Formats: sequence, structure tokens, C-alpha cells
Amino acid sequence: MALYSVWDWNRNVYRVYTTPRHVSVGDDPLPPKPLGISPIGANPDSDVKPLPSGTRFIGYDHFARGEIRRMPSGALDLGDDAGVGGNFWTQPLVMFAAGAGAVVMYYAWKRKRTQRNGRRR
Repeated sequence: MALYSVWDWNRNVYRVYTTPRHVSVGDDPLPPKPLGISPIGANPDSDVKPLPSGTRFIGYDHFARGEIRRMPSGALDLGDDAGVGGNFWTQPLVMFAAGAGAVVMYYAWKRKRTQRNGRRR
């Protein structure tokens, strides 16, 4: 299993994630080098690779376990395995579509209900 750590700014600890796929030492022999490093270092919220798809939250830790990653910033933010990072249902585009569908269904139900109640009178 591969372990990944993401810094949680609200709790000041690392959120630890795991994936079911196995990795061996040497899969990534050249670590990625962030572009545009400032004199005080790289920005962990933008210069680090996002979580790969299929990760599962397992807990919090004060020390980083595995590789340090960042949370995906949007529906089109791809991880290093070319899959959408994180859970499919938490992606902003999916949540927007589900919410819009729920609103349309509610108004259709309400319209049908008022038409049916209007005919009974």
C-alpha cells in the first residue's frame, strides 16, 4: 500500500491517505522538482503533486507518512496517475450537477403537485 500525507491547515496535523496499489522503492527515482522556488522554499499547496485517484483517508498524524501531496484543487486537477484525485462525488463539477438536478426535480415535483391539487378543487 502507498501512503500519502496532506497538511491540514485547520488542525495543524497531516491527514494520512492510502491507496490499494503497491509501490516499491525506486518507482520514482527522480523526485519532482517544483518550478519557481522562492528563497524560503516551495509552496506545498501549489508546487506539490495532487493525491492520486483511489486514495482513502485513514487518519491524522503529527509526522508525514509516505509521500507528501496536496488535495486536488478542482475537477480537472489530475494526479500523477492521470486519474481525477480524491473521491468522485466530492468533485465540484459533480456536486454542482447533482445540486442542479435536485433543484430541477424539486420544482418539477412542486409544479406537478400544484396542478394536481388545482384540478381537485
